[in-house]
Amino acid sequence: MKNFQFKLEQVLQNRVEHEEKALQEQVRAQQECLKCREQLNEFTEKLENTIHNSYITPIPIEQMHLLMYRDQLQANIRRQSKLLQRAEEILQLRIDSTVKARQDRMVLEKLKEKQYDNFVKLQDYLEQKEVDELATIGFSRGKLRDVQ
Repeated sequence: MKNFQFKLEQVLQNRVEHEEKALQEQVRAQQECLKCREQLNEFTEKLENTIHNSYITPIPIEQMHLLMYRDQLQANIRRQSKLLQRAEEILQLRIDSTVKARQDRMVLEKLKEKQYDNFVKLQDYLEQKEVDELATIGFSRGKLRDVQ
């Protein structure tokens, strides 16, 4: 029996590599998104702490510094929110890319499976045909001996 060879094996390997790269890019995008979210949470927590602690400081200069610090934190929060939103958009694009790459790979794998099944069926048919021919020849020879 011959060995099965999938003619699009090279294409399948390229699709597998493409899927792996897409998955790595997705992981990087998830890490970037997580990093942005952590920074946003850090800025928000600092702002909350300064709001709670602002009543403790009775000195006007320190209150003014605290007010400027809060304004800066609010600006950082707005900027970080935009960065987080962009990171989430990029993450969604990477997820879509990974799904598309996985679908492309799976199409070729299904094709390979179908071709292999057809190959096995053909091999089984050819083997059965050979066995039937040998049986027919053996039966014919047996009949000839009986006639003689």
